[in-house]
Amino acid sequence: MPKQILTGALDEQCEFLYNLAQEKMEQGNYTGAVHVLKEIVKHRPDFRDTASLLAEAKARKSEQTFLLLMAAVGAIVAIAVGSVVCVPNDLVFLVLLVAGALAGYGAGNFIQSFRRRRAAP
Repeated sequence: MPKQILTGALDEQCEFLYNLAQEKMEQGNYTGAVHVLKEIVKHRPDFRDTASLLAEAKARKSEQTFLLLMAAVGAIVAIAVGSVVCVPNDLVFLVLLVAGALAGYGAGNFIQSFRRRRAAP
């Protein structure tokens, strides 16, 4: 999406960006939401609950990144195991890749559930 020049009063611009950030969070685009919320905080730090929404978006972005990394680690480990045991063909490697990614993602969710439980009062 190309950059858009906002017009209107600062409050109107902040309102537009705030709604955009909420939309991005609903879509799971936490990186985009963080970027938009930082713009609001830069120009109007006291606008609504932007600071707390920014903290939430950063936390969710971090969780999302962790899950992706765990899936990648799982896939790498599965491929390494396949290489060590000399799997017969590429289809088996592909199955191992998918299974490893799913196992890594599941392990990441399991780890995050413990983190959330420990953080909850």
